[in-house]
Amino acid sequence: MPCIETVQCCIMENFKKIYLDYKHQIYFFVKKFISNMEDVEDVVQEILVHLWKHSSSLQDPKTLESIIFKTAQQEVSNFYRKNKMIFSFSDETLIKDEADSEKTDYEFKKEQLKKIHSLLEDLPEKSKTFFYKNKLEKISYTQIAKENNISKTAVEKQVNKVIRYIKTNLNLF
Repeated sequence: MPCIETVQCCIMENFKKIYLDYKHQIYFFVKKFISNMEDVEDVVQEILVHLWKHSSSLQDPKTLESIIFKTAQQEVSNFYRKNKMIFSFSDETLIKDEADSEKTDYEFKKEQLKKIHSLLEDLPEKSKTFFYKNKLEKISYTQIAKENNISKTAVEKQVNKVIRYIKTNLNLF
């Protein structure tokens, strides 16, 4: 029969792995539904405490992710209930299993690409061209600069402007 210390060590290692593998995903999941950073951190902490309390039952890798995000959903709902706010999760926000997660990720990425493409349409042609050549065609700043008879720094500035523009405006859709 294993000693208590060995069992506790295994539980601790299991939780540590869960924490390291999922802490960022949990944080960004909660951040989608709660805007105040202190509240986000509190809810994430509640989720992790809950997972710690039940870490001995989180051994099955097939169900681990769905349990983690179901717990996150419950804790976000608890936050809204405690603060007397109305909130409900739509079916799209629930991650039920790995297949749903992949589908959601794919749809999210597809939507983000459409938004980026739309944002790029508003940019000057040269900036857009430099961005495409550097980021999609993997052509160096130096090569683009030579082709356009301008400095490498000018190309770099144009590409960075495009990136900043996308980052700034992507969440405004």
